[in-house]
Amino acid sequence: MQDRGFRPDRVIPLAFHVDYWDYLGWPDRFAQAAFTKRQRQIARFNRSRTIYTPQLVLQGQDFRRHSRFQALVEQINQTPARAHIALRVTPTSDALNIVADANVTEAVLKKDAKVFIAVYENNLQSDVKAGENTGRTLRHQFVVRKWIGPLALNAQGQLHWSQSIALAKDWKTQDVGVAACVLNHRNGDTLQAVALSLND
Repeated sequence: MQDRGFRPDRVIPLAFHVDYWDYLGWPDRFAQAAFTKRQRQIARFNRSRTIYTPQLVLQGQDFRRHSRFQALVEQINQTPARAHIALRVTPTSDALNIVADANVTEAVLKKDAKVFIAVYENNLQSDVKAGENTGRTLRHQFVVRKWIGPLALNAQGQLHWSQSIALAKDWKTQDVGVAACVLNHRNGDTLQAVALSLND
């Protein structure tokens, strides 16, 4: 997306690889059953009976009209954030120490607001051995490796969260990043999102 001008200060893309295509004989090593469950939840948000790939979701909504994507991103970027997030990531030799603080001040938003943390990795590739993409090399960016949440805010609409996340042996530390977002868990609406790359 960056080659189209959608830099991380405008859009924080996250790729959730689903596992329901594994039956074709080539399991996606980045897929997780939890991400398939998440996609089904998004389908319910959108009152849809079907799920499909590749899918683009923006603000919790299935976004099939790509021609409107840029205009909608610009509109979102010009809208004041409805939550505040402070994110700090300290890498060690075998872990990421993550500290996130979130705050939602509007009373009407507090009830349904939840915090999610994503650990993602860039510059990945897959050599496809079976299925419709047999023989192709697929390149991936912003692949979600770990998805944490929902994390609840307290009665004041605040959250202080910290955790040490072990780095898997196959993760390339220089390509890892962390994103934090505050979502309305009933419809997927994004109140705020931030990201930090360990390469910055």
